[in-house]
Parts: sequence; C-alpha cells; structure tokens
Amino acid sequence: MSRTKSKQNVEICGDCGATDATWVSVNKGILLCTQCCSIHRSLGRHISQVKSLLKSSWNQNQLNMVMTLNNNGANNIWEHLLLENGAKLLKKKPTAKDPVSVKQEYIKAKHQQCLYAFRENYEDGLLSVENELGKQLHASVRTPNLETSFRLLALGADPNYFHDEKGSTPLHVAIKSDQKLQVELLLVYGADPTCPDSQRRTPLDYSRQLNNKELMNRLIESQYEVTDLFSYYLSLRKPEHSTGVHFLIPSTGFKSNPASLAKLQKLPNHVFEELVMDVYDEVDRRQTESIWLSCADTTELSDVPFLPVDNTLSTTRNQGRQKLARFTTPELKSLVYEILVDTQRRQSADKGSMIQLRQTSEIDDDPLYDSVAEDEDYAVPMSKEEEMNKKDSIISIDNINKTNQVLEALTKQLRNSDNTITDLRTEVTKLRQCLKALQNENSELKVRLSQKVSFANGDSGFDSLEYIGENQTLDSSIISNGKGTDVVELRSNRKSQRPNSMFETREAIGKVPNWHAIKAQFKQGDNIRNTSPGLYSMSPDREIVLQCTEQVTRTIQQMYKSIQVPENEDCVVHGEKVKAAIVKLATTLSKDPESEKIKLMLEVASRLLPECQKLQNSKLNADTKAVDLHFVNIRDIAFNLAKLTKEIVTKYSTNQ
Repeated sequence: MSRTKSKQNVEICGDCGATDATWVSVNKGILLCTQCCSIHRSLGRHISQVKSLLKSSWNQNQLNMVMTLNNNGANNIWEHLLLENGAKLLKKKPTAKDPVSVKQEYIKAKHQQCLYAFRENYEDGLLSVENELGKQLHASVRTPNLETSFRLLALGADPNYFHDEKGSTPLHVAIKSDQKLQVELLLVYGADPTCPDSQRRTPLDYSRQLNNKELMNRLIESQYEVTDLFSYYLSLRKPEHSTGVHFLIPSTGFKSNPASLAKLQKLPNHVFEELVMDVYDEVDRRQTESIWLSCADTTELSDVPFLPVDNTLSTTRNQGRQKLARFTTPELKSLVYEILVDTQRRQSADKGSMIQLRQTSEIDDDPLYDSVAEDEDYAVPMSKEEEMNKKDSIISIDNINKTNQVLEALTKQLRNSDNTITDLRTEVTKLRQCLKALQNENSELKVRLSQKVSFANGDSGFDSLEYIGENQTLDSSIISNGKGTDVVELRSNRKSQRPNSMFETREAIGKVPNWHAIKAQFKQGDNIRNTSPGLYSMSPDREIVLQCTEQVTRTIQQMYKSIQVPENEDCVVHGEKVKAAIVKLATTLSKDPESEKIKLMLEVASRLLPECQKLQNSKLNADTKAVDLHFVNIRDIAFNLAKLTKEIVTKYSTNQ
C-alpha cells in the first residue's frame, strides 16, 4: 500500500469523491458513483469489472472482499503518485461537480494507463521480478492481510504462480489456511481452481479433505461460472451444484439449429473457448445494461452500445466481439443455447476419453489371440541367477544412459540460459548508459533554448498557431529594439523546436491558439481606424478580403481543435471547410497582382484533405504512430496556411 494509508467511507466514489456511490469495480476494489461508473463501463470488462451494489446478485464473501479493500484504502494504490509527490498534484483529481469530460480524462489516465499507480523499481530481470512477486503472494494469502495480496496482484503477481519449493499455488495455500476473502480475491484475478499441485491435488480436493463445504461450493461455482451465467440468461435459474447437477439446459422454449450446431462442433477447442469468452462478455454487458437503464440517474449518460476494444486481442477478434451487439435477444439466446449443448458434449467427450485411456492402460488378463512363440523360447534355458543378473545389467545400463542424456540436456539448457542472462545484462547496461546520455543532452538543449528566447504565453516554438496572431505586434517591437536578427535566426532553426528524442514531450501540442486575443486586436485596430476616417477608411474590396481571411482563420482554429480530441472524427469535415474558405479567398483576390501567395495557399490546401482522411483512418485502426505522424503533418499545413493568411491580412490592412 502507499505510505499514506487512509480509510475510506463506503459511500464515497473512489474517483471523484461523490457521496452517492451505488456501483463498484470488483477488480479495482473501489466504489463508484453513477457518472464514474459510466466511464468505467466504456473502458471494458478487461479493465474494470463493474457491478451494482443494489441490484446485482452478489456472493457474500465477494462483497465482503470488495468492502474490505475499499475501507482499507485500496484506492491509494491507484493514486499513489498523487499522494506521494506533494499536494499540488491533488488538483488533478476531479470533484463530484466537475463535468463528465474531466472525469473521463482522469479515469482513463488512472485505470487504463495506470499513470498514478504504485510501482516498485526492480534491478533484476522480468523473470526474477515475477518469481519474487509470486513468492510474496504465496506467503501473503495465508494471512488475513488482504491489502498486501491486492497490492502484489496490482503490481503484476501471477495468481496461478507455482512455487517450486512448496509445490503449490496461492489458491492451494488460501484454501488450506481457510482464508475466504483471499480466495475471492484470487478468483477475481483469474486463479484456476482446477490447477493441481505437486501431489496432483486441486484446491477443490483440499476443500473436500478439510470438509469445508462453503469453500468447496464456491470453487465449484467459479469452475462453472460461464455456464451458470448462460443458464441464468436463458431460464433465470442456475444448476444446483450441491446435488451434482452442473449443467442446466432449458428443455422448453429453445431448439438448436442443426447447421449452426454442426459449425460449433467443428471448431477446435481453443477457438471455441475464445467464442465462449466473447459471448460471456456480451451477455454480461447486456445484463449490466438492463440494470443500468433501470436506474433513474443514468438517463442523461451515454450508454455502451457494444463491447469496448481490448488492445490485447487482435483487430479481427475485436470486430467479431463488437458484431455480437447486432444480435437480437432471440438470436443471442439461440447462440447461448447451442453453446451450452456443445459445451456439455465436449465435457462428456473429454471424460470419456480419460476413461478410455485408463481402460487401455490396464493389463488385459484374457487376450483374444494366443501368443506366438519367439526365438528365445527355443533357446537353452538359463538358470535363475543368470536371468536375474542379465535383467539387472540391462536395467542398470538403460538407467545410466537415460540419466546421462537428461544431464546433458540440462547442462546445455543451463549454459544457454547463463549466456542469455549475461547478454541481456550487458544490453541493459548499454541502454542505461544511452538513456543517461540522452537525458543529459535533452537537459542541455532545454537550457540553450530557454536562454535564447522566452515567450509570454509559455509556447516554445514559432510553429505554434497562436504565435501567428500575436506575431503582428511582436515583430514591430522586436525590430524597433534592434533584435530582428535573433528572430531570423530562430525562424531558420525551427527544427530545434521539435522533440529531440522520445524522452522529450512536444509542448506545442495540446495548446489551443488564443484566437480571442487576435479578434480583440482586430477590433481595437478597427476602432482606431474609425477615429480617423480620412486616413484609415477601407474600400469595400478590402473589407471583403478581411472577412474572407477571418473565415479562413476561424476554420483553421476549428480544425486544430478537432484533431486534438482523440474521439473526434470530424477532421475531414473541418478540412473541407478550410479548403472552401481558401477557395473563396482566392476568388476574391483573383485580380490581385501578387497572386503567387494565393496559388501557394491552394497548393498547400490540396494536401490537407488527404492528411485529414489518413488521420481519421489511423484513429479508427488505433495506430498511434500513424496518428502522431499525420497530426504533425496537419499542424504544419495549418501553420503554413495561417502564415500566408496573416501576410495577406497585413498587406490589405496597411495599404491605403
């Protein structure tokens, strides 16, 4: 847990502090309000498993486990950096009165990206870290200290870690120690109740040996959790596992389709398991959706129309998961019914094959055919002592050969492992040295840039769109002070404003140009001109030009805002508006003697729409590298267009 361990009220939302927390994230160990729950549901079940405290069906031990974690400060693990790095970072956490967009940004950073989560630094390799966490979890589950086990699982400990010395998994230890809440925590994080130990005994076998009926029934329910949910979805009933009935298939109301059932039977086991997992997630989403819609305070919140994208799965499988939302309720129930039928068939087939293997492994006392005499039957019989010596020598030779082969194979594997570890350590050392060199280089570059120029608005480059509007007053002041050469030097070195390595962030991205300040400057200029109509009165043509340039500037601003929002898909629409505004400006200035700037603007604008389309496609495909590339290209095109527009505005504003 974090250093500042705090106990939390059961009615307070763990993400925004709202007092009406009626939902819970089971695997995160925190309570949620309705608004934060809507954001958790959009993240997907692989990130947060959401259940209703009031209307969902609960196992009492599971509910006690969640409440214990919440009351003992499990939320501090996910907000560790906010609590450890000073009070200033606490401003990042939203309040109950903040809009949903602010809460969404915070929850994604907290739970999906785990930016504030507790992390320990290990100098050893990944395998050593996994072994260390697994051993700690193995020792923690035997105690009632639930928060320590939760911290280890949050750090990445394997709930099915097999301890070589103990010969068991954490679930075996929790069952032997009668730690019911530890068992619930391990099951939530994916512990396998059928995993055997070194003595080939499962956790269910130990619960039967200890005559612990409560844990025994819970392990059986977790083993048949998927089929129980399917049975409840079809008939609102679950099988009675205590009576030995583990499958409940409705006898009326459903009829299997022979064609679809034949397709299911042809699927391999691993493909069938993936399909069952996806259908399970879709059924859970629909059941949670029905509970969600029954709440009065969820009408204004956005729903989840299909399963969210799981980045750990392939694109094809994610598309198939989302297509399950197109199934109507009767179609999905028919599919669930056929899955239940085929699951029962596959399980019975597995049991039959195991019985057949056991039967064939036994010795047949009554063979069907008489044995044929071999050549040894006609040889001179040896004495019993000679036969025993011969058998012992053959067995000893075979054992020695097998032992030598095993030792040679193990020796080769150990040598290869040692060489691999040595190579990886040297590579890690080189990478650390390279990282230090890059960090030093970045710090030197930042110092140099800060010494050259500092801007009033905190922007770090001439390629910012905000600089174009403010540059109208900045140029004259700099030139009047005799610093025009510095501006030329900085403009020629624009490449230095971009990130010098992957460890340096780009400060210009994420800032919105101060277009209100630009408009205020224009209005102030108009007021000055109106005071002296004899000198500054504009002709109607110049008024039309300024209106067109203002429209170009406005459309560029709207497009720049749209590409900064990850969920926004209107980048192409805004790009078309920018191009239309530039075409209108070109039509107005068709008779301008200096039409080269207009031609250049049309040429630059022709590259804008393809980049917008590529950016939108990259967002749909979740290709972050392509998104960053097209984002930079669009920003450079917008900069050039805004720069040319500014030059036209300057020309028609100064000419009398």
